[in-house]
Amino acid sequence: MSLSSRTSNLSRYRESLLQLNSEILISILERRRICLKIQELKTGSGSGSYPHYDHLRELEVFELQKEALGKLSMKELLSFSLMMEDQAMALAPGSYPSWSSKVHLVNDGGALFEMINPLLLKVTHAEVFNRLEFKTDFDFLRH
Repeated sequence: MSLSSRTSNLSRYRESLLQLNSEILISILERRRICLKIQELKTGSGSGSYPHYDHLRELEVFELQKEALGKLSMKELLSFSLMMEDQAMALAPGSYPSWSSKVHLVNDGGALFEMINPLLLKVTHAEVFNRLEFKTDFDFLRH
């Protein structure tokens, strides 16, 4: 392949990447907007420590997207988990588990995967999920 051909290909790939980045950012903003609408409808309807958290619904969503989620690296899963966590608490901080703060774990082992939504791990990396030691309040995640 000639130098000019490689340069041309590199230019096209960079342009494609810029376009994809724009689409990702637009999607993240749209996701936040929809999360806020959902939270507005949930306000006052929840119970327990995390009124905006429906673990069965989250598990259902992750199962529907299992194939794509399973192709993500741990860092990509963490990124997705952090976005979900941030957006879920946008209207009411503390209304959703702060997985990244490891509120669900007995001990902090310092591992990256400990900061990921455990249901994401349950669906994508069961062997990693099974290594988590949950606080009593989060034992329901095992079922």
